[in-house]
Parts: sequence; C-alpha cells; structure tokens
Amino acid sequence: MARYFFDFFGSSLTAYDREGSDCPDKDTVSEKALAALCEIAADHPRRYLGEDLRIAVRDQADQVVMTASLQLSAHWLVAERTEAA
Repeated sequence: MARYFFDFFGSSLTAYDREGSDCPDKDTVSEKALAALCEIAADHPRRYLGEDLRIAVRDQADQVVMTASLQLSAHWLVAERTEAA
C-alpha cells in the first residue's frame, strides 16, 4: 500500500501533512482528499466563506500527484424583509 501526504492550502491557513496515510488505490486518495476539504469547511464555514480551499496530495517521492479544491459561497436570492410592528 502506498503512502500519501495531504497538504491543505487556504488564504488564512496552510498545513503540511508530515505523517501521511496509507491508501490502497487512487479512489481512496480522492475520497480522502475530498472528505478532508468538507470536514475543514464544515468546522469553520464563516472563516472560509469566499475562499478557494485546496489539498495537494504528495506521494512518497514528494511529488504532487493530485489536487482537490472547494470554494464556499453563499448568496441570498431575495432582499431581507423587515417585520411590521
């Protein structure tokens, strides 16, 4: 089983994976990268609103072999209503 390293990049945080994870195949690597982005975004949604979040996956030779990204956005489609007194 190959070991992969999942490095996170956002405008307010960069975190390098020093331990890595053993993954049996490319599908597992993709799932792990996407799940990590979702977890990070879910933990601090306001912090990452409007940002491009990215994970770069490195192999044991320290080569980037895959990237995954996520952008959080929220847009109101109607104007805010005021309550009548």
